[in-house]
Amino acid sequence: MLKLIRLEWRKHRFARNFLGAGIAMIGILLFLIMIAFLDQEVEDFVFLDYQGSFILIDTFARAVFIIFAGVLISKLIISEYRDKTMNVMFTYPIKRHKIIAAKLILVFVFTFAMIMVTDILMGMLLLVVNQYYGFITDPLESKVLWQMVVKYTISSISAAAMSLIPLFFGMRKHSVTATMVASVLLVFIVCSGFSGSNGPTMSVNSIIIIPLTLGAVGLWIAALSMVRLETKDLN
Repeated sequence: MLKLIRLEWRKHRFARNFLGAGIAMIGILLFLIMIAFLDQEVEDFVFLDYQGSFILIDTFARAVFIIFAGVLISKLIISEYRDKTMNVMFTYPIKRHKIIAAKLILVFVFTFAMIMVTDILMGMLLLVVNQYYGFITDPLESKVLWQMVVKYTISSISAAAMSLIPLFFGMRKHSVTATMVASVLLVFIVCSGFSGSNGPTMSVNSIIIIPLTLGAVGLWIAALSMVRLETKDLN
């Protein structure tokens, strides 16, 4: 399996995606800075506490890289079906599901890693900037910090798993458009927020059962796609 993953890495020049991820991170940073400047005079400032700030950072990271995962699925799988290059790959003496599994593992690991790296980098940057400007006055306790690290990890794993859901829609007619639309709709669902009656705005992702369920659905879709490959001929 590792050999297949390395072959996919070289075949699609996967390292180029890190440049795209870096540009995406810069975009997230600029957007967060813009929000901070626009809301600094507002009473309900978004960076009033660490927990709310970390949730905001994680929300943007998940939104960007779930869509990024949709792009990767389109490139690694859907486009190869559409262009019939997958037919050639399936003539190799390798089981079909292993070929698809290698591609999906790349997408999953990349998405998980990029969300975690973004969360950690942006979180560290927030701590450094706050040392100079002091817009968050509450002290950051080590207990809260470790809780956020655990939440970041769970959020990143579930986001990486649910980012596989668009595969189901893209495989129906081997449509890149359907894959991307499904990714965008998924982001609207899991990255939306709501205001509590007496509390701050919260993310849907904070209701832990929702991302875990969607993550399980994503893994189920990936497994189902691989099982069907062994019993269904290519069109």
